[in-house]
Amino acid sequence: MSTAPAPTGERTRLSRRRILDAALRYIDEHGLDALSMHKLGAELGVKGMSLYNHVANKDDVLDGVVELLWFEVEAAAPVEDDWRQAVRSFAHALRDVVRRHPNAAPLVISQQVMPAPALRVVEAQTAAAVSHGITETRAHGLLRTLTSYALGSAYVEVSLGMGGPGCSPSVNDLLRPGIPEDLAAVAHVFCGQSDPDAQFELGLDLMLRGFASSSP
Repeated sequence: MSTAPAPTGERTRLSRRRILDAALRYIDEHGLDALSMHKLGAELGVKGMSLYNHVANKDDVLDGVVELLWFEVEAAAPVEDDWRQAVRSFAHALRDVVRRHPNAAPLVISQQVMPAPALRVVEAQTAAAVSHGITETRAHGLLRTLTSYALGSAYVEVSLGMGGPGCSPSVNDLLRPGIPEDLAAVAHVFCGQSDPDAQFELGLDLMLRGFASSSP
């Protein structure tokens, strides 16, 4: 929701970080397409042109929002002694960011930028794996795979509105008229047994077991 013009003292405290925080909040509430420099300025109680003292343009703002998302991943994925648990924490952190910020999360892919917190996560996770005898090349391959898996899983959950176990209430809306009853029953059982959290853990288990079994 837009705010009234800020007091003069508040305007003087305008900063890049404050602009980015406001942009993320605005996208969370109104959607990515609704964001403009004019609306962002109004959200901060300043004229849109004032923002250009701290950011280059809207694309720069969107790059900054991606950086904020990766800050959240970094904070939630500390490197642990057990490299398997470390990469699990990373995958969960990435998935959780998408679920917390579904409107902003597509920027992680569309902006095609690797901000400092993302690179620090890669560096720390790679170092943890290498310290356990895994080559850097294989560690990078695992991290890329986990990133794709975590993002993809979270996007599916968000798009289907899977906030918790089970998707059976919406199954009838997915079925085309005239579908045989036996196939409709398959759909209800298949979706009714779906637990997003358990499914995500299963995928992680399978990937990590496969990774371990294929180690040279």
